[in-house]
Order: sequence, then C-alpha cells, then structure tokens
Amino acid sequence: MNVHLLRSPELNKETYLNVLYLLQQFNGPIRFIACEDDVIEFDNETEIRTWNDKKEFERSYNLREMKKPSPKFSLFEIPEIKFPYKEKKKTWDQLFLECDKYRNSKSIPQDDFVVLLTDVGNDINWFGGVSESMKNYFVQTSNWGHFFGYSIDIRFPIAYEVIIWVMRFYMFSDRESIWEGVHKKAIGCIMDFCEDKSQIILKMRTADVCESCMNNIMERDIPTLYSRQFFEIIEGIRRSMTFRGRSELLQQPSRLEIRGYLNKIFFTDLGGLELRLNPKEKAIYLLFLNHPDGIQISHLTDYEKELTTLYSSLTNQTEPEVITRAVKTLVNPLENDINVVLSRINRKIKDAVGDLLSDYYCILGERGEKKKIRLDREMIVRKDLKIK
Repeated sequence: MNVHLLRSPELNKETYLNVLYLLQQFNGPIRFIACEDDVIEFDNETEIRTWNDKKEFERSYNLREMKKPSPKFSLFEIPEIKFPYKEKKKTWDQLFLECDKYRNSKSIPQDDFVVLLTDVGNDINWFGGVSESMKNYFVQTSNWGHFFGYSIDIRFPIAYEVIIWVMRFYMFSDRESIWEGVHKKAIGCIMDFCEDKSQIILKMRTADVCESCMNNIMERDIPTLYSRQFFEIIEGIRRSMTFRGRSELLQQPSRLEIRGYLNKIFFTDLGGLELRLNPKEKAIYLLFLNHPDGIQISHLTDYEKELTTLYSSLTNQTEPEVITRAVKTLVNPLENDINVVLSRINRKIKDAVGDLLSDYYCILGERGEKKKIRLDREMIVRKDLKIK
C-alpha cells in the first residue's frame, strides 16, 4: 500500500524531507512516497482566525462543528505563540481538494493514500483529519513547539500523526466510526482524541494501546505485517523522542552512521536524522572524522591529497582541474573559504541536533589551535563506505 506525502508551499522542504525519511526507515507493506513535484500548487484562498487565549487555542472541536464559522482578521508574523494569536486556516474540504487535485494530475490509484502536510490550520483545529473516502488526509505541521517546547524535533509529532491516521483507516470502517471510537477522555492510548490538545504529549510519550483498541485491531483482522509496521513506527518515534530529551539532560550523544557510496551521514539514535551536507562540506567533515586528534587550519595543505580524493568521490563535477582548484582554495591559508565552510557545517549540525548536543559533532577549536570533532570514534558506524 502506498502513502503519497504532499508538501504545501509554506512547509519548509527540510522538514518535509525529514518526515519522509523518518517514515521510510521502517520496512513493511506500507510505502511512503514523495510528492513527484516536490511541492504542490496550493490554492491561496484562506481565512484568518484569531485565538484569544491559550485555552481556546488548545481545544480540538467536535467533528460536527466543522461548519462553524470563524471571524476574519489581518495576519501578522510572530516568532512564537503569544495571545491573541492569528493564523491562516482552510476548511477540511479545501484541504482534501488539494489531495484530489494531486490524485487526478498524477493518476494516483484509488486505493493509495494521499496525505497533505501543511502549516495552514483547519476549521475545527485538529492535528489532522480524514476525508469521507478515508483515502485523503491532512496533517498540520505548525504549532508543535507550543505543546512540546521550541527545541522539539518536529519530525516526530508530524510523522506520528501520519501513521496514526493510516492506522485508523484499518481500525475503523468510516469517518463517523473514527469519531465514535476514539477516546474522548485521554487515557494515554494512541487513539486518544485529545480535545485538550496539550494531551498529545502523553499520547506520544507512552505510545501505548489500551485493551479496547487492541481488541478492535484483532477484530478488524488487520494483516500482521501492517500491524507490525504500525507499532514499529510508533515505538521508533517514541524511543527517538525520549532519547533526545534524555541525551540532552545526560549529555549522551547519538551514534553517527555513514552509509553507502555517497557517504550519507545519519544520527542513528535521533530517529535516523540525516545531516545533509553539500559535497564540499561533506568532504571536509569526513576529513576531520578521519583525524580524531584534529587538524590545524594553517596546516590544511598537508591534507590536500586526501581532501581531493574525498571531494572527487562526492561531487558531480567531472573536470579534474575544477576539483583541484576548489580544493586548493579550501586549503589556502590566505583564503577564507575553509572558515565559511566550517561555519556552514556547524550551523547545520546545530539546526539538526540542538545546541546542547552539537558540541559532540561540530568541528571546533580555539583560534590558532587544532580543530577537531569531539565525538568518540567508537560512536561512528560505517556501512558500505566508499572512502576509507
């Protein structure tokens, strides 16, 4: 069964890809497929609503209140949620129309699922929703920092919502059955409704299934391979979330895994989060990984041959003189290119793992002294590595 993940224009591409790659890590009959056009053409017709206070903002409304109108306001930008808070919103019908447009344009098979990931809110303030056909879904990708704190890796709650909605397709016969079957009072089960949206924290951190829902799964005779993949994804997300919080508290870094001929770099214990570096950045990073004692920037010319080999294996550039010129610029102590590249690498690492853990992975060192990657090399796993 295929689940097509769509990205609406306002959703950051990096977030979209991180969610996609997280879900794709778990093998099984459910295949998560990227939107062919990367981003869909999104109807810009939206309303603006205001949330006057925290209590109002954190309420998920009854499914039967979908047609309830909301007032219109002008939009202003804010760095975090402060009340009154204004946000763009669409109706469920508008969001599902985007799914249908993609289905029609790409001739998506009727039995495939289409899931729209969007920062735009929805008229009854749910984290996600399902169409009457039970084949189109949306998941709201914004505001997660309000519930989990602004250091949250938002891949986790977004991916969690995606798999929960797919799971509900197999557990319930129609949309009304979902509404009747979810727990209106939170009990720490994956099928909690969370009318108080802050209860999503409990649901995600326990990743538990109550006896009633477990019986429902068995009664619906869901194929074992599907059930196994569901629970592996849910447990994987829970484990990654708790590891991240615990690792920041205990200063316990994740393992680093380098895979394949492209030397892709992953934070194994953080849900397999990929550190996406361009070829020049990755060549520099691999060079420093190869030298745990560190490298003094003024002596970088001593590593020119090794750096050339690394960069040649990673770049799409085929002209040897272009590669040579790029490396010579990097190692030239009179140029500033290496400092620019190091700054970009360290910024990407901080964005990926947060400030508290970044010191283990960043290339750091005092001015005039050796720069190194602090991570214990026993924490590095290399699989099918092209360059050794």
